Amino acid sequence: MKPFDHPGAHARTTMLRLKNLAGACCLLGLTAGALPPATAQPMRPAELRAPEVRVVVVDVERLLFDSPRARAAAARLEAEFKPRRENIQAELRTLREMSEKLTRDAPGLTEREQLLRARELGERERNLRRAQAQMGEDFAERQVAERAALVKRIHDILQQLPRQLGVDLVLTRTIWHRATLDVTDKVATMLDG
Repeated sequence: MKPFDHPGAHARTTMLRLKNLAGACCLLGLTAGALPPATAQPMRPAELRAPEVRVVVVDVERLLFDSPRARAAAARLEAEFKPRRENIQAELRTLREMSEKLTRDAPGLTEREQLLRARELGERERNLRRAQAQMGEDFAERQVAERAALVKRIHDILQQLPRQLGVDLVLTRTIWHRATLDVTDKVATMLDG
């Protein structure tokens, strides 16, 4: 029979290990007590506190969509594209009238006249669709350019904000924050300056 095959051998080995561990802990405790008094003194509460950090929150989404500058940019775009929209609407009304006239006049027209008027109608409809698509692309491009300019301005202000307000941290996304930390309205007024 091997020494560890004895039923009580495992328990004795475990007990020996625990005693050695307890002895090591006592030895470490005695050593810690032997440290010089300057390093063994407990820290005062002031030393335990983290430094105070001033934090503000800026809701960038609100600035991009609801700030006076964002609304002004949207109004400028609408005004810029209004004539083109009106032209497209007028052309759409003309097409509708032409189509209705062709339907009314069809019984009295020859097959060739019907074909020519239908081709003209189809050509004008294709031109209208191209104009609508082009206007949509131009509008989207201008909207992106306006948004990019606004984002750059917001970014510049956010870079200056710590110095101007004397804060340590500017957050642009939070799940929740106190209303007193929100400086979005202040940044919105800075956008116009």
